[in-house]
Amino acid sequence: MNKIILILFFLFPFSIANAIEVGGHITENTTWSPYNNPYLVTEILYVDAGVTLTILPGTEVKISGASCTSWQEFDQNFWLYGGVSIAKFIQVDGRIIAEGTEQDSIIFTRMQDDPDYYWGTIYITEQAEMCRFKHCKVEYSAGIGIALSNISNGAVSIYNGEGIIKKCLFINNGSCIVTYHNLVKYLEISKNIFTYDNNINNFVENIWISALSISKPAEGHKPAFITDNKFLNNCHISSSNLYFIKNINSSSDMHTGLSNKSSYFYDNSFTDCQKAIYGGHDGDSLFIKKNNFIDGSYGVDIDYAYVEISDNYFEECKLFAGFNTYGLICNNNALKGSIYGAGAVDFFNNISFKNGNGAGISATCKRVSCTNNISTNNLYAFEACESFDNCILIGNEELEQFSVTGTPIFRNCIIDFPLEYPLIDGGGNIIVDSIQAQQIFEDIENGDFHLTEGSIAIDAGFDTLGYYYPFDMEYHTRVWDGNGDGIAIIDIGAYEYGAPSLGGIEGYTYNPISGDRVDYVFIKINNEPGEFTFSDSIGNFEFKLPAGTYDVYAERVFYDDVIEYNIEVVDGQFTQVAIPMTETYDVDEHDLPHAGSGFIISAHPNPFSTSTTISYTGKQ
Repeated sequence: MNKIILILFFLFPFSIANAIEVGGHITENTTWSPYNNPYLVTEILYVDAGVTLTILPGTEVKISGASCTSWQEFDQNFWLYGGVSIAKFIQVDGRIIAEGTEQDSIIFTRMQDDPDYYWGTIYITEQAEMCRFKHCKVEYSAGIGIALSNISNGAVSIYNGEGIIKKCLFINNGSCIVTYHNLVKYLEISKNIFTYDNNINNFVENIWISALSISKPAEGHKPAFITDNKFLNNCHISSSNLYFIKNINSSSDMHTGLSNKSSYFYDNSFTDCQKAIYGGHDGDSLFIKKNNFIDGSYGVDIDYAYVEISDNYFEECKLFAGFNTYGLICNNNALKGSIYGAGAVDFFNNISFKNGNGAGISATCKRVSCTNNISTNNLYAFEACESFDNCILIGNEELEQFSVTGTPIFRNCIIDFPLEYPLIDGGGNIIVDSIQAQQIFEDIENGDFHLTEGSIAIDAGFDTLGYYYPFDMEYHTRVWDGNGDGIAIIDIGAYEYGAPSLGGIEGYTYNPISGDRVDYVFIKINNEPGEFTFSDSIGNFEFKLPAGTYDVYAERVFYDDVIEYNIEVVDGQFTQVAIPMTETYDVDEHDLPHAGSGFIISAHPNPFSTSTTISYTGKQ
């Protein structure tokens, strides 16, 4: 018969007869079950090294909190003094496996029914094993200052660099929710919701709440894997290095900081964000692809980094790559927003349409090339650009936002303003009136900028032989003979008329042992960091490529890396590839006891001076 400590005096008037008060050290493998709800953590609870605490679906854990009546107190956290903290917490030197179900989630909450009270944290120490949380609801945590050099802020505060957090709800927690303090080793955070309720007394608007704070990976390990989460209502993210895939951010910004590593932002949705993705640092590489940025101020605001910003949609927000960036900005579409590249960037196949507050297209300073962009129906046609090749700038109210600086050169552009000094005519330009402008595109009023049959933009471009990027905005072949005269010349604008779609590589990622599809695998072509995609939620992927032979690299946390060599792509065709992904860590290897079977609960000793150790056996 195992033992559990029960405190024989009660500080809180609970009506549930089966409530179990716990505290002190758990020294042997222990299971908590909903049959004994709720578990009341009335003192600091330690899961000792080598010990697993398993929490079954439907279990409720209520942790004694303390009054925290201001955000200043949240920022400082509660503190541990001489082994005592007024707000209690759980310290894990061993392992927690807390896996609920969709029907029966596990709840971590405060003990007191008082809006001013919050508990500490689940503190997973450096020596702990990998912990797992699934279908948990975690609320009203604040964080614990263990020492000046160890501030364990966050509902879950992880120091061992490992963890799996899936399908959990984090609501109404303090200034940080999930924190990874040391270098990441094996980390997946997927399908969770991070949010808080503005109506809660201690939560006020315009306060920064960090949903995630994540560091870069340890040497030889992959970045944090963050996918399919919802970050809502001012739950922000601070990260040095990660894979950020198919998340929903609403009023929740993403800050990326110093890492000297590569971060990937792919197929996410950002709405009403002040700065959806911002930051950057010298030595960082940021790849931002196929995201939607809707409303807010800045969709992207990056400086001091290498950037590749491609295939994104911006609506009523800005793309800004600052003076200290370099890389490329391509295939982005901005409705009522601006696209601005100030550093040494290639700038091509971008569209800005109906921006009533500023310039459409801006590519300035150390710009390498500004080619095949469209700026139409904006307040200003451009801002401080040095030159334009094969661009279309028509229907804008004004020419330049801050008066023309320098002597920008226009070559083979379609414009509706005269090229007078300081504007330089580099040749091949076409000046149109409003009627002619209507005949260039399929539907200029509604933003369809595909070229019409017989458009003056077809085969009218400049520098055909030197055009580096062999695709247009829809990944159709570029350059193409659109007017059928036997000579292929690049078109003006973002689309190549009549061109066929590129072929490429498509297929799926799967587990060869189980046969199950593997979701969100990171796939690179020829191991080039910017030539990438991710398989989707059911393992399917597609990558458009010109004809040629390619090596395909695939990687995902918890799986071995894979290389498929010499995949041949024929013009206009897709080569089928199935990529086997072999697990290196079985994320479902822990068999939970069935709630209907026997189970044992043990914890001892409790540090209370007034306590009694009693024998306890769970329901059989």
